[in-house]
Amino acid sequence: MRARLLAIVFLLGCGGSGVDINSNQDNVCDQVADVACHNLYQCCAEGEIEKFLAVSDPRTEDECRVDVSRRCTRSIAALDFGISQKHLKFDAKTMNECLDALVAPSDTCATIESALPWTDACMTSAWIGLVDNGAACLTTAECASKDSFCGAGQTCIALPGDGQPCSAFGCASGTFCSAGTCRAQGGPGAACTSSIQCVKGLFCDVAAAPAACAPLRAPGEACTSSAACTSNHCNPGTCSDSSANCFSSNDCLGRCPVTGFTCTNDGNCGAGTCMTGGATCFTPTGCGVGNTCIFPVACNHPTCAGDIVCGESHVTVDYCQGALNDLPVP
Repeated sequence: MRARLLAIVFLLGCGGSGVDINSNQDNVCDQVADVACHNLYQCCAEGEIEKFLAVSDPRTEDECRVDVSRRCTRSIAALDFGISQKHLKFDAKTMNECLDALVAPSDTCATIESALPWTDACMTSAWIGLVDNGAACLTTAECASKDSFCGAGQTCIALPGDGQPCSAFGCASGTFCSAGTCRAQGGPGAACTSSIQCVKGLFCDVAAAPAACAPLRAPGEACTSSAACTSNHCNPGTCSDSSANCFSSNDCLGRCPVTGFTCTNDGNCGAGTCMTGGATCFTPTGCGVGNTCIFPVACNHPTCAGDIVCGESHVTVDYCQGALNDLPVP
């Protein structure tokens, strides 16, 4: 009986997406439920449906809509109160574009794309804050500036900027928290140790000497890590003495001849002798300034070979798991 119901639901949805999106602040939860339940019954298995709805018995699609709408209504209670207090307004266009992008197309449950179709559409909240800094708020969503938060005194407070102590909510846009103080992010060529220290569109190129902020690399350009690529995917090479992946020869472990032990320098493969004086030494600098340590056995360093370039971005668009996890409700 259940299988027959699912088959009927699926066939009814084959002529189009089966969801009419036209949200407003009063019906938004019904619209979210329409999208969620459409995707559930077109794309998800029975167990997935029951897990999402937190039930142990089958539900019809209509019952699903009631369950999801009620759950959504509870989750946006603070937002509805904010609207009633004129601390927030609802942007129907933003919500409609997001929900449209989340609806599973007819006969489609998973595809491979360069990006999730709802990433940009759902990036901005449909609930827009109207409260200026210093005015009363209930939640951070009510603050008009993206660089503000609703503080302990229930007023909107600006996030700290360059040179100010970091807050529990972080730092203002264009800055990052470093040792308890907000610092300005760097542009191209700025010294760095992490990409968070660089402005948007740049990454910290730790392979450079010294490490510095640099533009993200396009597909086909050389890279030394996935963080260097706009696609967040660097095709690795292979160490010449093994099948291990690598981005540079430094990633490949050296090997001592005969023993096969791993090594980073000649001293790992046995003791050496100081060129002057003949004393035994164990590190390249073990003989002191101006005196060289000679090692009888050298550490063999493999090389990293292959076309190490940024790849194209490929993501799995899953209209069951992925889209349901990204529904635009708190």
